[in-house]
Amino acid sequence: MFNAVPSETNMRKQDSLQQLLNTLSSEDQRHIEQLGAELTLQRRQLLLFRHPLTTLWYFGACATSSAWRGMQWSLHHPVMLWCIIPLIAAYAAVKPSGIAEPLVSEAEAWVQYVVWWVGLGVLSSVGLGAGMHSGLLFLFPHMLKVCLAAEKCGNLDFDVRNDMWNSSEGLYCNTPLQKAITFWDILRKVSSSAMLWGAGTALGEVPPYAFSYHAAKAGKQNEDLEKMFGMRSAQGQHGFVGGLVMRMQNWMLQFIKRHGFVGILVLAAWPNAAFDLCGICCGHFLMPFWDFFGATFIGKAILKANGQAAFFVALFRKDTRDMIMQWVQWALPTSIPFLTLHQTPAQFLQLFVDNRIQSFQAGVDRRAAARQADPRYVNFMHVADAVGAT
Repeated sequence: MFNAVPSETNMRKQDSLQQLLNTLSSEDQRHIEQLGAELTLQRRQLLLFRHPLTTLWYFGACATSSAWRGMQWSLHHPVMLWCIIPLIAAYAAVKPSGIAEPLVSEAEAWVQYVVWWVGLGVLSSVGLGAGMHSGLLFLFPHMLKVCLAAEKCGNLDFDVRNDMWNSSEGLYCNTPLQKAITFWDILRKVSSSAMLWGAGTALGEVPPYAFSYHAAKAGKQNEDLEKMFGMRSAQGQHGFVGGLVMRMQNWMLQFIKRHGFVGILVLAAWPNAAFDLCGICCGHFLMPFWDFFGATFIGKAILKANGQAAFFVALFRKDTRDMIMQWVQWALPTSIPFLTLHQTPAQFLQLFVDNRIQSFQAGVDRRAAARQADPRYVNFMHVADAVGAT
């Protein structure tokens, strides 16, 4: 549980402001209230489709100001001063000289690997639900590539860092050694990529929390949260579906208030499309940053990422996929009433999954052959694959 009461500092600021207002004449107070109401109305009317240029202007000004303050804060942070800047200086000195070239190349590969997967994770969760589904586009196909390469090579002696940035090919076998590969071996192989991606999704949840936190510290009211907590009755304005959504949101927010860190961890540990609301709620009630981010990081980067990796490795690995399909065959009925089928629903599902995996493998092989022939053909093959998928 965490304290949802405004901080003492915030309450003292509000009391000081109220005392200052009490020293003014009634006419001045009325004028200030009218001015505040006019500014509030102007902010509500400042919409992208209604006033695009003005909205973009203020957005650019706020973004520039925030970036400048963030850069100043970063440059004076101890981690930047004592770790990042010395490492950049050492890299700039060593790279042109060619000293320790294998070590420098390895460090570059790791930096690119981390930036790639963390960046994709941020793109997936940032933007209040408008982010890119980078898990579906990059992470899960990456897991399929690892499973296919393990079956093809008969070992795991290949570098998963080759599948990033502009690479659209498969993973190459480095040794002809054949050995038994278990489910856990493949899961360990993909867990680093999954956890880095999960860490990025946790970072992408920080902006909603930060905006709500600073708005709460400034004493601004959040009408949506007040409405969801029943401070303003609006159930009749949303109809049955809207009321149901409001009740679900209200339950989630009450769950966070009641359980605090553990509640955030539980809500972050499964694919939760409404998790942005958790960040807004925690910021609104001034939950400490490390409580919010720590629970979000553990839930998304450790629990959810590894859970998703285990599911997709089990689905993409042939032996475990056959076991899953045997269970599906047992669970699903052999026929559907009033429909004439040439195969059972489980057989149809297995054939569909196998065909999609074979099609993906064929696309990877085509792109690899095209790159070996001429790199300019890779983009053409991407377009051809997209048209064929539709």
